Amino acid sequence: MKKIVDKHIILVLSDKGGTGKSVFTRALADYLIRKQLHEDLLLVDGDGEVGQLLQFYKDYGVISAQIINPDKRDQFVDILASDKSLVLVDLPAASITHLALLDEEIGFFDLVSGYGYQLTLCNVISPFKASIRSVKAMIELADNKANYVVVKNRFFGQDEEFHLYDAGKGKEALKKHQGIEIELPVIATGVLAEIDRRNIPFYTAMSDLSIKLAYRCRINRWFHAFDQQIEKLDLKLGTE
Repeated sequence: MKKIVDKHIILVLSDKGGTGKSVFTRALADYLIRKQLHEDLLLVDGDGEVGQLLQFYKDYGVISAQIINPDKRDQFVDILASDKSLVLVDLPAASITHLALLDEEIGFFDLVSGYGYQLTLCNVISPFKASIRSVKAMIELADNKANYVVVKNRFFGQDEEFHLYDAGKGKEALKKHQGIEIELPVIATGVLAEIDRRNIPFYTAMSDLSIKLAYRCRINRWFHAFDQQIEKLDLKLGTE
């Protein structure tokens, strides 16, 4: 079993729903499990009991920790006391706004550093204005206290569809903070629907002989494309 040397917390977020954030988080969780890092991994679902991490990865000890509900926000803060070296969190829409409130309340970003975690904020975007604006808002939120990743969801098209982002202040801020831009490859809708129907992780679907061969081949190709994107990050996991 591989071991993660440094401590990392990855928050997958947006202030806009419907960008593919949870699919990306599931795929990243799947990648880490396939890399045999799950014993050092804490998966956190910020969408409560209906979240996709809880739905598909419950066998890996997913916990629920909500940030939007003020009465339950302390559960989210408590994840910093985890003994896991890598924490992956799927946050709900409007999470940038609520992270700002939490930082104002308790100094959340300094607390992350105080517990020895390197913080990565990962924003999955669509070509629409509200999603694009969230990139600048994310970077202004944590400034130099985080690493930044922007994920273009290719379900929404190629670069010509993302022209507002490419010409905007969010991309400019990403470059200034030496952030990284990657892609979420398109997964066939029929394949995703079949996985959803069965409530299984992506990696299980790839080897499930009851799923038709063409679907399994598409999942395998999607894995290959996704892994290439994630490896661009290098995530500074420092596995040994």
